[in-house]
Amino acid sequence: MAVAIMQPYFFPYLGYFQLVQAVDHFVFYDDVMFIKKGWINRNRILMQGNEFLFTIPLEKQSQNKTIRESTISWGKEFPNKFMNQIDSAYKKAPNYTEVRNLVDQVLQRKYASLADLASESVQATWAYLGLEKNFYQSSKLSISNDLGRAERLIEITKSLGESTYINAVNGQELYEKGIFKEKGIELYFLKPNLNPYPQGNTKEYINGLSMIDVLMWNDKDEVVRWVGDSQLI
Repeated sequence: MAVAIMQPYFFPYLGYFQLVQAVDHFVFYDDVMFIKKGWINRNRILMQGNEFLFTIPLEKQSQNKTIRESTISWGKEFPNKFMNQIDSAYKKAPNYTEVRNLVDQVLQRKYASLADLASESVQATWAYLGLEKNFYQSSKLSISNDLGRAERLIEITKSLGESTYINAVNGQELYEKGIFKEKGIELYFLKPNLNPYPQGNTKEYINGLSMIDVLMWNDKDEVVRWVGDSQLI
């Protein structure tokens, strides 16, 4: 039984969902600082054969707010403009109606917190694929923010009764397996496999787009297979 802990992203890329699939308990790390110009409230879709960066607008954002404290600027521009962009980008995609409804249903919840909206986008996608998982938010687990970076991950893992923690592969630069081992936790890193898939009439395959793009062009069974296609190192 394993745990993964990751900041909540809005309809993240396929590799994020591979991390979700690799564990029994997935924790949205929502009480850490929001990083501007990161991927928490931004991602890329395919627009007329080219990658297009979209952004979830936030109110009075600063580096001193956590993801949970970051609030969404709902109004005339969002979500209407964003949904129009989805329509323009994917109206000819085979799964356009289903996936558009999925995105719209997430947005219709109109959460105030970015943490809740981003978490919902992951959980709703998981349900859309017919999969089940134990999801949590770190802000509700009562693990002190005063702990060191690695120590807090260890304590969250222990709080869920587990002894295996899986981190995204880029965490190799931050965490040492020996430190986790000393605390009774086995640490692994997940290396995603991201194979090309048809993307309409685009001339060149564009890797790492939002899960919205993956779902638009591919049937659920195929996506579920890809979600399980990763390696632990």
